[in-house]
Amino acid sequence: MTRDPLEVHAALAGLRYPESVALHPDGDRVACVIEGVAHVAPLDGTLTALPGGEHALTRWLPDGRLLLASGSNEVQVLDAGLRPVWRAEVDGEIEDLIPAPDGTLLIRHADHGSERDGSHLGLRVHDPGDPFVRTPGGRLRRLSWTHVGDDRLREIELPGLTVWDADWRDGRALAVTSADETPAGFYRPRLDLADARTGEVRSLYQAPWQLSRPRLAPGGRAAVVVEGLSIVSGRVMHADLVTGDVRPIPDLDDVTDLGWLDERTLWFTGWSGTGVHGGVIEDGRVTSRWTAWGTLGGRDGQPSLSVAGRLAAATWETAGQPPELAVAALDTGDWRPITALNAELAPLAVHQEEITWSGHDGLPVSGLLLRADPDRTGPLVVIAHGGPTWLWSSSFAPAESNQLALPLAHAGATVLLPNPRGSSGRGQAYARAVIGLVGDADLTDVLRGVDHLVATGVADPAHLSVMGLSYGGYLTAWAVTRTGRFRAAVVMSGVSDWLSFATASNLAGGFDPLYHAGADPATPEGRESLAARSPVYHAAQAATPTLILHGDQDRTTPLGQAEQLYRAWSAAGVRTELVVYPREGHELVEPAHRADAARRVIHWLGVS
Repeated sequence: MTRDPLEVHAALAGLRYPESVALHPDGDRVACVIEGVAHVAPLDGTLTALPGGEHALTRWLPDGRLLLASGSNEVQVLDAGLRPVWRAEVDGEIEDLIPAPDGTLLIRHADHGSERDGSHLGLRVHDPGDPFVRTPGGRLRRLSWTHVGDDRLREIELPGLTVWDADWRDGRALAVTSADETPAGFYRPRLDLADARTGEVRSLYQAPWQLSRPRLAPGGRAAVVVEGLSIVSGRVMHADLVTGDVRPIPDLDDVTDLGWLDERTLWFTGWSGTGVHGGVIEDGRVTSRWTAWGTLGGRDGQPSLSVAGRLAAATWETAGQPPELAVAALDTGDWRPITALNAELAPLAVHQEEITWSGHDGLPVSGLLLRADPDRTGPLVVIAHGGPTWLWSSSFAPAESNQLALPLAHAGATVLLPNPRGSSGRGQAYARAVIGLVGDADLTDVLRGVDHLVATGVADPAHLSVMGLSYGGYLTAWAVTRTGRFRAAVVMSGVSDWLSFATASNLAGGFDPLYHAGADPATPEGRESLAARSPVYHAAQAATPTLILHGDQDRTTPLGQAEQLYRAWSAAGVRTELVVYPREGHELVEPAHRADAARRVIHWLGVS
């Protein structure tokens, strides 16, 4: 039975998604932010909304008081009765709050006008200045600390460095930094240890890849950080702060979050195939590990946990269950929802399964298949994910590409969400297999997935469409130049020209040298290599009608990328349409724009 896809999309707009989940130190209650309002719930799930609104982050202090980031630049502490007892303002926008056991607080904050990456909508932090003036190294992400109750903030001096992530313990900050203040700098990071008392800054590790989730051990003798690609899912690097030795923890990969339970014991979580995993590490050895088919929500869309003792809290969803606050034992991963925020939407769940096919070289490739009726064959819609080091994980309503996978399935389409090489969840070798081969190895994997569905009778070769957002938008536009088998395509916030991307994107000089294996636009060879994989220079091979959607404030894939694609396709005689959404960045957030885009995509694909 089919449903009106626009009605389904409108219903999904009502999802109440808990963010910034924080488990109380006693493990008996959870704080979170839902639609900009902080809530507190005991483990029976009865939510209490806190007054004030415009909350962004919740954390608990070690003494059990609640810590909030309110608005963009204010920190608050609430007492046991949830009454405000302290406030402080930060110059810029708060990005993280890191309380320490000694009652001090580290604040990571971004200067006005600094760049956000694509995971944060590809926008600038608001700057009231008129005109806007930018100079190299002038708009950083900074660290400041204070004693809770003290109005004075003290900046930790990291000359010329911007801070992407940090931890805080015993007056020392462990920070992922770069000399380039734009998101491109995140692709050339280092791990630094800064002593707030002495001003000493010690560089611990210069990474060949990207770093995330630095964590200082109790006692100050060790630290860990996750090393991976781009939107980081990777291996855990252990740093001995006494000897300076840095090495990976063996037999562990695709970690996205971790923390210390004591000076010898860590917990971890991350991706595993199209699901998640987690467990405990003792003395550098994984002693327990669990896997679960579903998605744990968290910062940057990655699995993350809040932990008290051996209990963890997070936002948890499965193919059949909308996102809810949930708790589980760290050792078992037995996720148990404690709220029913979205119970009325559960009937919208569709049949979802993981399927596997062979790449051109025999490598197994997997993805998710969504169908409202698994016994019915409908038009196939392939949705390519962004990244490329990202993935489709099993979830109630996959969020990327304007959350259209579930509505399209309800319209009667068969929806393929492929995880070609380059994706997370399969280890670093699989993720790195796309480097220097963007649009080649990964597109081949996707097309072989289509072949597999056609050969097994799941897909009709006469009714194939393709779409995607960000890198998925690039892969869609590139596919249109490589094959004529798709009858419709939708490019959302995509890359069409790697040459102009290399100077215009806020990732330029970081993302592109990595994924294009060092191709340099300043050299003839580099320009030739980048152009060879850019859809706009291959428009003569395109014939598939293509809808192009883009936000006019997107700084990750700037609007010029969409305009170039529209001009190239139009000049080549391809039926195309460009829709530009004002005030939007890398993804659409305004409800009217999301609804408009859904209507246009569903009509363009002709599935309703």
